[in-house]
Amino acid sequence: MTKKLLIINTYGNLWSTGRIAAEIGEVAEACGWQSYFAYAREADLKEGMRGIKITRSWISYIIHTYLFSRILNLKGFGSWFDTYLFIRKIKRLSPDLIHLHNIHQNFLNIPLFFSFLKKANIPVVWTLHDCWVMTGGCTHFSYNKCEQWRRGCHQCPRCGNNDVDGELKGVFRTMPWVLRVKSDCFTTVPRLTFVAVSEWLASMIKSSAVGDVPIQVIPNGIDTSVFYPREGVSTLRARYGWGNRFVIVGLASYWREYKGLHDFYKLRAALPIERFVIVMVGLSPQQINDLPSGITGIETTRNAGELALVYSAADVVVSLSYQETFGLTIAEGFACGTPAVVYDNTALPELITPETGKTVEPGNIEKMAKAISEVCMKGKSFYTQACVNRARMCYDKVHQYRKYIDVYEQMLAPENYL
Repeated sequence: MTKKLLIINTYGNLWSTGRIAAEIGEVAEACGWQSYFAYAREADLKEGMRGIKITRSWISYIIHTYLFSRILNLKGFGSWFDTYLFIRKIKRLSPDLIHLHNIHQNFLNIPLFFSFLKKANIPVVWTLHDCWVMTGGCTHFSYNKCEQWRRGCHQCPRCGNNDVDGELKGVFRTMPWVLRVKSDCFTTVPRLTFVAVSEWLASMIKSSAVGDVPIQVIPNGIDTSVFYPREGVSTLRARYGWGNRFVIVGLASYWREYKGLHDFYKLRAALPIERFVIVMVGLSPQQINDLPSGITGIETTRNAGELALVYSAADVVVSLSYQETFGLTIAEGFACGTPAVVYDNTALPELITPETGKTVEPGNIEKMAKAISEVCMKGKSFYTQACVNRARMCYDKVHQYRKYIDVYEQMLAPENYL
């Protein structure tokens, strides 16, 4: 009998987590599973993907997002009726295994949903793309140098500070209670396994309140049939007027301070404009208007082929981010033959080898500029083959996502079916 897999994520085959979740489903289908993709917001599911729209009324959305999440700091505690209806759909589907991804975007009631998972005794794999599972509300804590998640989130530095990401804007310090409830929900599901996308994230999880949950590490995968060294980069250089200057590329889905937005401005001032051009991809129109001279701004694109061309045109991919649980843009750049220079923090150093780039002390713009210059002077061709090899050996999506199928089969093995 064909086994059923239910994947749950905020977006369906959109943005990084949605695309990763969908690609895992495709690999599962190729391995004989029947996959279903449940999503709460937008979706761009390919033909043949079995989509399930999670019921989400406007009233429920407004109450959960603005009252529970942004005023009371209780993200994941609204949407009771929507969650009840979704649970009914799951019961009718009767999946053999559930694979969670991002579920903390105000569309599920966490206590109700995990109470169902606990009673249903369905194997659950949960890929952790950020740190939300182990905190009282935030998805990342490294930029704020916060260690409160280790001690119960009693003195949150982000509470009520009008956080730019919409997290913890309320003045109610509910984080300690939220963390206790979340920990109780997650640690009492009998057949739950975490999958961290980096060794760094796994180490954080193990030392947190949910550290008793079994955890494995499977780095994210990239599509090496799309991301590979492209021809035609001279046309792209001519279009933007880059000429023969060294091209430094930084990419982000959303540019914020913790992603290194203003560090790129400082880097621009530290490198001679006649020799280096900085390209930032993923900016909003307003951010592009505010760019300093000498930085090329490109808006967000969902076209992977266009991104691959930008990576291929670059001499180096740079990440000035202060908090990354993996570093997908670095791996994509490798696949296109481009070395990287990154801040030596969180998960980013795991991707870098001496043959593929350099790491630099976070915030040290002078050393960053020097490292970039050294990589460019050595020449992109010195790194290209090692970068491509590393991408294909360590991050090819088919190879990486087949590891999930192994996890599925292990969890369904008779000796684990209690």
